[in-house]
Amino acid sequence: MRHQANAKTFFRYVLPAMASQLLMGFFIIVDGFFIGQKLGDTGLAAINLLWPISAVILATGLGVGTGGSVLLAAALGARDAQRAARARGNTLALLAAATAVLTAGLWFAFPPLLRAFGATGELYGPAADYCRVAVLACGAQIFNTGLNPLLRAHGLTVQAMAAMVAGLVCNIFLDWLFIFRLAWGMAGAAAATVTAQAASALLAALLLAAQRVIPFSAHEFLPSARLARNILRVGISPFGLSISASVLIMFHNWQSLAWGGASAVAAYAVVSYALGAAQPLLTGVAEGVQPLLSFFRGADDRDAERKLLRMARRMALAVGVILCAVMIAARGALPRMFGASDEVAALCAAALVLEALSLPPWGIVHLYASYYYAVTEVRLANLIIYAEPLVLTPAFLYLLPLFFELNGVWAALGAAECLLLALIFLAERHRNFTNV
Repeated sequence: MRHQANAKTFFRYVLPAMASQLLMGFFIIVDGFFIGQKLGDTGLAAINLLWPISAVILATGLGVGTGGSVLLAAALGARDAQRAARARGNTLALLAAATAVLTAGLWFAFPPLLRAFGATGELYGPAADYCRVAVLACGAQIFNTGLNPLLRAHGLTVQAMAAMVAGLVCNIFLDWLFIFRLAWGMAGAAAATVTAQAASALLAALLLAAQRVIPFSAHEFLPSARLARNILRVGISPFGLSISASVLIMFHNWQSLAWGGASAVAAYAVVSYALGAAQPLLTGVAEGVQPLLSFFRGADDRDAERKLLRMARRMALAVGVILCAVMIAARGALPRMFGASDEVAALCAAALVLEALSLPPWGIVHLYASYYYAVTEVRLANLIIYAEPLVLTPAFLYLLPLFFELNGVWAALGAAECLLLALIFLAERHRNFTNV
């Protein structure tokens, strides 16, 4: 498999990846739409509070799958088919192991976790109903998110997108059936999501088995401790990149409760759904260019690597500005779409504007995080990825409301992203200077 660092190759990878990431986010957004229409503010608040648990499942699959895809693409760039096959086989084995560990661990952990996240009183029952189904069938979500990066690493970008489209169509139909027609409530929303993701994962597995770039063999599934460590070492970065949004939702929920009560939590649920539709498009730019960056790093072609990074940076900035404008323009319609009350809709107006301003810097920050782990500069990637949800955004979430009250909660993410962008700029200047 050969690649050229030109616009045609760039868009062949990036556009399907953007669509795939958007569709992956829509699995949850579709749930929110049907839950909001049927169960109102209580349902919206419950699913927002439980989201960190679902996000751990999704991030685990994405982390393992992306970690394996980085090694796979780099091996293809070095024209080492045997090493590429071993990376793929060990990645699939790790996805199966992750399924077993998370199913057992989360089944016992989710009740206390829900209470810790603030799902108490009338919110606990609906949240627990969703989690019981989602945890038992978490393998569907793990393999669905984990197989997608492997397809892209093989160059099957359109096929990866097609698997997501099939899953989303299935999810919409099952949400309508289970929530509206059969009135299964939150458990029905979870059943619709995991069934659709299982169908999408099955299709992705069939597409991966049918590819002819590297035929499957029993030898590639032989366990390798070294390969497993390398997959997990790289995978901790995309895992953190994926889970960071959920950690931030948890912090936002706590501060929303503190400064605005349950109505503010419901308002942030609408905001998080809007961000959940916008941010995957930006993530798609980073995830789409990642296999190419890994390929050219494996081929030791730094000029191609830098050219692709410049193209991705311009794309991420343009998409971020457009999404920011769209989100601000739709601030009146979005709360109604999710069935929010008049009180919640009023809170959403300011929240959607302030949160939308975070999108342009967010896209650039996440692009550089993906770039660093794509070329196995894992320490720098992790510094950016984990500083955002664990240090910078929580600091702004607790400091800004002291001066701006609830609006300070809405402005915290944008402030953190701007600071991270400045730090990346300084890091890149230092890297360029030391590499001269």
